[in-house]
Amino acid sequence: MQILIIKLGAMGDVLRMTSILKPLKKKYPNAHITWVTKKSSVELLESNSLVDKIVLIGDALKGRFKGKEFDLVVSFDDEREACSLASQVKSKKLVGAYLKNGKQTYTEDPAPWFDMGLISKYGKAEADKRKAANKKTYQDIHFSMLGLKNPQNYPPILILNENEEKSAKDFVKKHGVGKNDKVIGLNTGAGGRWQDKRLSVEQTVKLIEKISKEKRVKLLLFGGPDEEARNKEIIKKSKMPVIDAGCHNPIREFAALVDLCSVVVTSDSLAMHIAIALGKNVVAFFYPTSAAEIELYGKGIKTVAEGRSYCSYQAVCTHPPKWDVDKIADAAISLL
Repeated sequence: MQILIIKLGAMGDVLRMTSILKPLKKKYPNAHITWVTKKSSVELLESNSLVDKIVLIGDALKGRFKGKEFDLVVSFDDEREACSLASQVKSKKLVGAYLKNGKQTYTEDPAPWFDMGLISKYGKAEADKRKAANKKTYQDIHFSMLGLKNPQNYPPILILNENEEKSAKDFVKKHGVGKNDKVIGLNTGAGGRWQDKRLSVEQTVKLIEKISKEKRVKLLLFGGPDEEARNKEIIKKSKMPVIDAGCHNPIREFAALVDLCSVVVTSDSLAMHIAIALGKNVVAFFYPTSAAEIELYGKGIKTVAEGRSYCSYQAVCTHPPKWDVDKIADAAISLL
């Protein structure tokens, strides 16, 4: 059984889609799974024994699969190059997005997902309404598309190697984190695009001070390259100690640091998906994106800011979020 998965990005979406791998192998015991993605996401799939081959989208479009036929092509990406590849490769069955007369469209099975997206046959306005009204998780929808069962039993998969784990342990040892300390990771930013996914500097400082009242807690402050100046300001303004986890960690080293945490407090971001895949206790906070879509597998708490722009998917919301920082802090402490 030859299966081709086409999922290019974003990185968090690639990671959460790994939840389909185990049930696919269970449904098709002899399955050989090839995954086409972008270079930025390759590291998230490395060391995952359920992925038999990883191919870059550029190589795939240049004819890597010429003369090859797949039994099943799963195309869950609406990017044009992904749709183009889905249309080019030979397959006995296609589930997902493809090109028809040069236009992006999709098969019937995944309609519940793509009806809410950028290539929805209903147009953007109706797609946005459906997205806001949706109460099913990403896994609920995608498992249903493929005839897979019990999505709550199959979390995403991210496998770290011994060197990555050792490097992370050396990091916390260097910063005086003991075996009996409770480590809480804070990822309160959200990169450059989604400005209203994040807490402000002042709100993050308040969160640090609230959590720091708990005994034996050590706080790690996470961030990406876009948040370096922001995190420095947070550390400078905080009266309580916080360890800077850095903003330029390679993705797998970043994941290894996340793996050290007992609890991860995070926006709807790649850090959240990494924490979920690593089986961490997660406090995830949401505003312009959907909380309902995220599955925490019984190991977390979701909090949603107040505001009329919730689930609007606006990068900068018409109605800014009203965050309850005390509620987020209490949730983190309750999961220790």
